[in-house]
Amino acid sequence: MEHFDKEELTVIRKFEHIEHCLTKQVEAHVSNAFENIYFVHQALPEIDKDEIDLSVEFLGHKLDYPIMIAGMTGGTKGSQIAGKINKTLAKAAQELNIAMGVGSQRAMIRKPETWESYYVRDVAPDIFLVGNLGAAQFVLGYGTDEALKAVETIQADALAIHMNPLQESVQPEGDTQYRGVLKALAELKSKFPYPIIAKETGAGVSMEVAIKLESIGIDAIDVGGLGGTSWSGVEYYRAKDERSKNLALKFWDWGIPTAISVAEVRYATDLPIIATGGMRDGIQIAKALALGANLAGIALPLLKPAAKGDVEGVVKILQRYIDELKNAMFLVGARNVEELRKVPLVIASFAREWLEQRIDLWEFLRERRRAIP
Repeated sequence: MEHFDKEELTVIRKFEHIEHCLTKQVEAHVSNAFENIYFVHQALPEIDKDEIDLSVEFLGHKLDYPIMIAGMTGGTKGSQIAGKINKTLAKAAQELNIAMGVGSQRAMIRKPETWESYYVRDVAPDIFLVGNLGAAQFVLGYGTDEALKAVETIQADALAIHMNPLQESVQPEGDTQYRGVLKALAELKSKFPYPIIAKETGAGVSMEVAIKLESIGIDAIDVGGLGGTSWSGVEYYRAKDERSKNLALKFWDWGIPTAISVAEVRYATDLPIIATGGMRDGIQIAKALALGANLAGIALPLLKPAAKGDVEGVVKILQRYIDELKNAMFLVGARNVEELRKVPLVIASFAREWLEQRIDLWEFLRERRRAIP
């Protein structure tokens, strides 16, 4: 592909990412650790299932359900596939009144003609919409102008800054200049008029990083933990030589499992949390919320129906998650998400071993209710 310029390569790379996620096994080989989190069943829940309220507020926006469609794509060559996916997801988000993010808008900044692949306000005028740019770009020349362009071109409500050092480190053309990112984000936050969500993409956020992000005024954290799509796995399929394949394969399962990352971030900060990373049913969502998350982010399970333009298929998957979440809340006697954060939890096995070495686990279990923003 030597004849393509750097901007065109960015667009082609986005298409390859979609293709591999649709056709290959790209998930982590290890779990997100929610199987180590247990609810205590209430034989007398003392509530009616029909009275359960799943609505939440997130960064000033009222959502009917504590769910976000995580950013996946945008900016592909010709814009057709990315635009189709984003429009389909947005229609589902509008129908359910949930949040949605778009994929990295770096391609749009470099090739402005791809902006339509990210634009969904014509089909989803009311959703909480989040733009997306990479953290590394802010030490490579991006600033407030690019951030404003990302948000305002698509009429978004907030901007996600994705932190993906793992993916960049195994990608031959990756941007691994991360020195100075925190300072650059602090400067951006001081001037930027929209909320900023710091977002990992599959390797999780530690409590040390969360504390730093909170200290510079970041508005929320999407933990993007280990257990879902592995972007090192995706890059394994993109690799053109054995050396690159080996590196990506070795780091396929690198990171902090989602459940553990949620616990660490909640223990260390008061920031709103999005639990993304292998969320595959409503029981896991319930556990994430009980640990202190405010929303759960879902991506890969929605990609195939979205690529077909199947709005009903996307809604069907999300509705299944919602049904399972509501049922779990009934069985622990929680009328709403606030009450869900107060129900008894048991943390066992690997998750308990990790957290006992990292935090005061008993203090966390007592105090996690402070998750309300």
